[in-house]
Amino acid sequence: MPNDDRFLSGASLVDSYGTGFTSTSVYRLPSGGGFRWVRSAGPERSEPMRPPPAAARRRMRELPAEGMDFSLPESRGHRLVYAANGPESLANILMTQSRDHSYPRARDLLMGLGRNLGELHSISARDVQDQGHPGISRLSGWLGDGSGAGESGRLFTAARKRLGSERWNLIRGWCEEFGMPAHDAVLLHGRPGTGLVVPGTNGSRAALLTGEDMATGRPSLDIGWVLGELAELRGVVRDQSGEAAAAEWSTLGRAFADGYGRGLSAETGRAATLCVLNHVRDYCAYVEWSEWWVPTVLNVIAEECDRGGAGMIEWGAAHDG
Repeated sequence: MPNDDRFLSGASLVDSYGTGFTSTSVYRLPSGGGFRWVRSAGPERSEPMRPPPAAARRRMRELPAEGMDFSLPESRGHRLVYAANGPESLANILMTQSRDHSYPRARDLLMGLGRNLGELHSISARDVQDQGHPGISRLSGWLGDGSGAGESGRLFTAARKRLGSERWNLIRGWCEEFGMPAHDAVLLHGRPGTGLVVPGTNGSRAALLTGEDMATGRPSLDIGWVLGELAELRGVVRDQSGEAAAAEWSTLGRAFADGYGRGLSAETGRAATLCVLNHVRDYCAYVEWSEWWVPTVLNVIAEECDRGGAGMIEWGAAHDG
């Protein structure tokens, strides 16, 4: 299908960024028409972006949007286009704004994210097209031989050295576990996280960009993907700013868990640990090598291997305001 840019007529470019895996451009539509997030495959990605299957799209339109809207994409040539009410992600807000301003907002949004994922997981895998989890698939291949773009091989060597053979085999076993069919398989977002949560402006509803990584599998994969991101960043905060700052960051994880409203199983902790390793693998493959960040994250992974992922599901008491 050829590109059709008429949907951007009169729109102004607000932001554009990307990695070797995914490129994102954000446009403001004229006359208060909101924003469009345009996402496409990056230069190192071998497969095009894929829209959600028709069956999944139909079922999702029946769901109540408890915490935020599900924004499902439209295909425009090789690109996916999402509607949203804001120009920046929650990830950007957390990176660029003060704790006093960003944390209360993030807690509300993460609680909403948890609620929305709970609704999404009410859709059984039997009702939609079966699809493997893309993150687990990428990680599984890399765990075997370290192949991949960018600094994939360098990370493979560093991770094998830091984690050791026992932890490495444990991780490979967890990865195989999540790659197997599950009796409780549901429709999954596939890669939920702060980078795909778009807060609304002027009191409008937030959106969760949903569709390009949609999969089927155990609910713990989606929940673990969010908690893994938050735990990884908690480790970075602890390394840079100490335990008190890490405890404050933990209120974000608690808000997400409270929003999901169900117990966090040991399986979720294992999934979250895999998420952290997959993220550092993707970063080294599609962005760059980081001398300070990679060792910090590998330390988090080693600690969680030794604890069976227990730290990924421990977030302290709920924040009271």
